[in-house]
Amino acid sequence: MQQSVNNSPAVVVTGVSSGIGRAIVEQLIDDGYDVFGSVRNEEDANTLAEQLGHKFRPLVFDVREREKVQQAAEFVKTKLNGNVLHGLVNNAGVAAFGPIELLDDDAFEASIDINLIGVRTVTNAFLPLLRGTDSEIPGRIINISSLSGIVNTPMNGAYCVSKHALESLADIYRRELLPAGIDVVSIRSGPIRSEIWNKARADGDAYDDAAYQKMATKARRIMARAEKDALPASAIAETVIDIFAGRKKRVAYHLSKGAWVSRFLAVLPARWADHLITQSLMS
Repeated sequence: MQQSVNNSPAVVVTGVSSGIGRAIVEQLIDDGYDVFGSVRNEEDANTLAEQLGHKFRPLVFDVREREKVQQAAEFVKTKLNGNVLHGLVNNAGVAAFGPIELLDDDAFEASIDINLIGVRTVTNAFLPLLRGTDSEIPGRIINISSLSGIVNTPMNGAYCVSKHALESLADIYRRELLPAGIDVVSIRSGPIRSEIWNKARADGDAYDDAAYQKMATKARRIMARAEKDALPASAIAETVIDIFAGRKKRVAYHLSKGAWVSRFLAVLPARWADHLITQSLMS
């Protein structure tokens, strides 16, 4: 395990103000890591720094702000003192609910900008710090993806498109970085107890008078039921720890009580999957 800040391995995590990101940071700190976590404003940065203690250092940037991301990478570099960054967790993300035809352009573009382009921006900025040396092994990259990255579902189009693209991006990075020894792993979660879907589900009200009314109503009900069976954010945090510790060797992990359904739909003939998915939303 690489030694860096305060003689502990260091990890960068994006989107740590709450939910999954916060859980990942807390678990990493409990396991002895030093963590650099990104938030979008100084208020959150100060609050987290006070709550999490000396093993946490806030980074203030939006993943869409290339210059600020690069500045954050330079700051982390100075704190590493020439050591290798142990890991990068691309967690920051957004979700938008609604039919792809009617979804607000800004909401659709934000999904792509944050969930996909932002991941590339952050990864490219911190990648030089992950490269190994004669005395230290390379770091790892973990992308917090989704089962929506392998199955396309109605009313969830923007999220699915961004996460499918993220899965492709992960494959490309992993294969291009294989000679450097930098592994890239996806965590494909199902429903997780997080705030990300609360607003998205509420946004479904905008389509109650549209042609998609029945589908939107049923989709919201399915999301509400799924939330009751959602895994805690700690499940993702524990998987992150296992990956960094080398206890998990796969390129992707499916975290959900019903993950088999998504895997099943992903391998079905497309017409069969079309029928099953649509019927579940129209019956």
